[in-house]
Amino acid sequence: MKTQAFDASIKLGEYGYQIISQNFQKFVEQEDAVLKDKNPEPLHQMRVGMRRLRIAVQVFHTAIVLPKTIRDASIGKMAKGLGETRDLDVLQQELKTHYQPLLQKSEQSTLDEVLKQLRQTRSESFSHLKKTLHGARYQALKQSIQAWIDHPVYTPMSAVSIVQILPDLLLPLVCQLFFHPGWLVGATVQGGAVTLIPIENAEALNQQLHTFGDLLHGLCKQMKGVRYQAEFFSAFYDASYLQRIEEFKSIQDILGQLQDQVVLRQFLESALKADLADVLPTIDQVMQQNAVAFWQHWQPLQQRYLAPDFRESVRSLLTNPTVPVPSSPQSRKKSIRSNKPATTRP
Repeated sequence: MKTQAFDASIKLGEYGYQIISQNFQKFVEQEDAVLKDKNPEPLHQMRVGMRRLRIAVQVFHTAIVLPKTIRDASIGKMAKGLGETRDLDVLQQELKTHYQPLLQKSEQSTLDEVLKQLRQTRSESFSHLKKTLHGARYQALKQSIQAWIDHPVYTPMSAVSIVQILPDLLLPLVCQLFFHPGWLVGATVQGGAVTLIPIENAEALNQQLHTFGDLLHGLCKQMKGVRYQAEFFSAFYDASYLQRIEEFKSIQDILGQLQDQVVLRQFLESALKADLADVLPTIDQVMQQNAVAFWQHWQPLQQRYLAPDFRESVRSLLTNPTVPVPSSPQSRKKSIRSNKPATTRP
């Protein structure tokens, strides 16, 4: 993860401008490659850039005045369109890379039919995505963001020092994360004490996944937002803060892989109109093994993040930003923000 030192006096509005500009550029520069559709990676990067832009708009909304066309919901809708096609790419990759080589001969023809249907679904999804990217709404959104970057408008809050307000930005989001019920999936609570269900009790843990899998998916999405927001401010904290970000990413990855399994099973059973164990038993068996591996990776992190002492240490870390090393006058002149006229509105 790249970090950058900023002037200790940098203001909330100026910093928000930089973050929004960077992430806008990140998804715009992927457009041509996405439309050519030769490689799935540009689509992934464009989706990430748009998600991060959406989080940036949420984070800095008190310091900036955006055109009415730039709204959280409008950005989210565009990101969702990218996500639908990206999810189909992930399904294809999972089936071809991790499952197809393991199948018995009797299962190969069944999977071939599924892959054929998946390719058709993906083709239809990409056709819709192309229309979206060429459409008036997306073009208007992009033009509005660029117009704001060319002539930013701020609120009086934009003049507040970023170092001064950092704890107020970060603490609420992290506290909401700690309060998420997904942390208690696979655990029991008695007398206020939390106890994890032993990994040996596979039946109970599988039942937890079946019953409360949506909570883990929600925790994954919330963790993703926390991670992005934390990354925005990585230059203002020490190495222990970077370690927390790496943990956030690990948690997001583990929970994301679990959700991928859920989506894959649902897709296969819907496409085949049968229970997975009956038509593709090898894949069903591997998924069961993956569920066991999930708990082995998840429970140490779960136990750590449920511990009161650890949670208090994270809160304490966020309340003590490190004043960044002042940048040189030359680097300040190269700031994205420089030379851009600004307006402040009450």
